[in-house]
Amino acid sequence: MKKTLAVVLSAVMVSGLALSGCGGNSTSATTAAPKETTTAAPAETKKEETKGEAASGEQVTITMSNWLEAEEATSDIFKELLNDFMAANPDIKVESQAIPFNQYKDQVLIAGTSGNAADVIMGNSQMMSAFNGAGILAELDDLSSGDVLDDIYPGYLSGTTYGGKVKALSWAPHPIAMYYNKDLFTKAGLDPEKAPATWEEMTEAARAIAKLGKDDAGNTLYGLGIPTGKVAHTGTVYNGIFYAYGGHFVDDSGNVDLNNEGNVEALTWTKQLVDEKVIPAGLEIKDLRGLFASGQIGIIFDGDMGRSAFRSSSGLGEDFDKKMGIAVIPTGKTGRSETVYTEHQLGVFAKSEHKEAAVRLVEYLIGKDAMVKYHKSNAVLSARKSIATLPEMNEDYFMEVFNKQSETASPLPATNAMFDNAMNEVTKAIERIVVNNEDIKTVLEETNKTIKEMYGQ
Repeated sequence: MKKTLAVVLSAVMVSGLALSGCGGNSTSATTAAPKETTTAAPAETKKEETKGEAASGEQVTITMSNWLEAEEATSDIFKELLNDFMAANPDIKVESQAIPFNQYKDQVLIAGTSGNAADVIMGNSQMMSAFNGAGILAELDDLSSGDVLDDIYPGYLSGTTYGGKVKALSWAPHPIAMYYNKDLFTKAGLDPEKAPATWEEMTEAARAIAKLGKDDAGNTLYGLGIPTGKVAHTGTVYNGIFYAYGGHFVDDSGNVDLNNEGNVEALTWTKQLVDEKVIPAGLEIKDLRGLFASGQIGIIFDGDMGRSAFRSSSGLGEDFDKKMGIAVIPTGKTGRSETVYTEHQLGVFAKSEHKEAAVRLVEYLIGKDAMVKYHKSNAVLSARKSIATLPEMNEDYFMEVFNKQSETASPLPATNAMFDNAMNEVTKAIERIVVNNEDIKTVLEETNKTIKEMYGQ
């Protein structure tokens, strides 16, 4: 633990952010509980009374660090959800600590390691791995309701479990699925209403689209958009592609194991399609989204947030949906639809003096009423089986596909605080292979050694 903590703090210092004090104090916002409301808490958030201020009937104040209130798209709905919780739980007051996303991880780490983090800590998969590595997350196995834990899809629950202990709960997961351009499918002689069901079918469909050459404006057409650009996101996405070929980033024991047969096959496939100009080389996801929105890419892998990005970039708004097909990731070598997900997660500070109240807030936010309202506002998904299957969460085919994809989505292997750094190394490896034409096995072996040293293995 001491070694991991030192690595985490070193990474924070290297970032160059000269921050001090508790996370979010400089931009904190407080939402007061409505005094006139005395509505009882929903049954799923009720727990046996335990020692502490809440048990004695006094109002307790808890804090929640987040970036939702700092962003225009989510600020209003987040405040509304907190108000709803306080109306249902008049014995708890919640103060929101709003921190800009690009400062969030470092501020929470600094606050947490100084013993001053918020009671409820929001994060994403990579952040929570770092927070767990720094020892600032409480174990939720006994604090959380067994019914709630049993209701979470196994893939999502495994992504918040470290060393056999649940350290956070999934909130608003984003599994990666497949989008395709119906117009390009039609021009390539493919059925626009029938998505490729297998990896082989997808590959051949992508080749057929690339053979179209150029569009009417002279722009090159590509069959498949897979990120190969110089950002950590590229490495992150490739975990799903590795899985499709039976590969992996870490083995069953948690050891970095890049140079395996499945990964070699996945990168051989990538290199071949880049050489055939089916996949554009060296582009990031933001570039690929723009090309897909403009009709220059036939197939792209993206999360549920992709739809709004495509609508906006195309200039067509919701009319872009007429051109867009959506389906689960095609079946790979393993015989299943392999994909990964990113997500928001909610944890509780290990040194919180109000853990029971904090867990009540977490379980409320991932509960039915809050998730249905959050979904209606921002089209988010739920990690809970009983909620993901509700009609309100499946109002169109798009949402049905993403909820279906949740059934086979795997967590990112972000079990080490240096995961983001490791994904940067994987991205460099991909660039060396597809752009510099270096030997795949040699690159993987060298990268494997670099990451193992980084991980202390």
